[in-house]
Amino acid sequence: MRKALFLDRDDTIIRDPGYLSRVEQIEFFPGVLPRIAALRKKGFAVFIVTNQSGIGRGYFSEERLEEIHTALLDQMARQGALVDAINYCPLLPEDASNRRKPKPTMIFELAKEFDIDLPQSYFVGDKAVDIIAGQSAGCKTVLIAHKRNITEIPGLESCPLPDYIALTPEEALLYVLNDSDSKGENHNE
Repeated sequence: MRKALFLDRDDTIIRDPGYLSRVEQIEFFPGVLPRIAALRKKGFAVFIVTNQSGIGRGYFSEERLEEIHTALLDQMARQGALVDAINYCPLLPEDASNRRKPKPTMIFELAKEFDIDLPQSYFVGDKAVDIIAGQSAGCKTVLIAHKRNITEIPGLESCPLPDYIALTPEEALLYVLNDSDSKGENHNE
C-alpha cells in the first residue's frame, strides 16, 4: 500500500477566482508545485479531491471542467508535480450527495482504486469540509488558514482540529514533507 497526498483544488493549490471556469484563470500558489514534486519523489501518490458545484449551478459544463483539469494537470506535470487522479463532485450542497465533501466517499474511491494506506496519508485543504472529509477517511489533516483566524473558518468549530494549521499552501506542503520524513525515520529504527 502507498501513502498519498489528497489535495483540495481551489485556494489550496490554485487561487480561487470564484467558480473557475476558464483555463486562463489557473494560478498556482507560490512554492506549491516544487513541494508536490518533492512528495512524488518520496513515493507519495497525489490526488485532487474537489467539490465543483459550479456545474450543478449551471456556471460551466463538465466538458469545460475536463478542459480546465487537463490544462491544470499539464501545467503541474511540466513541473514534476504529477497527479494520479482528480475526483470531483458536480452536485450542489443541498443535493445531499454521499460523494460531496465533507463525506469521505471520493477519498475512499481513490484509496480503493490505487491501494492507498489512509492512516499514512494526508488531506490538505482550506475549508472545514476538507478537514472533516480527511479525518473521516482516517488521514492526517492540514488546514490552510490563509492568514485567517481559525474561528473565522465556517464549520471548523464543529469538527476536531486538524493535525496542523498552516498560513499558506506552501507551508502546508512543507509540513507534510517534514512530518513524513520524521515518520520515515521512526520506521527505520
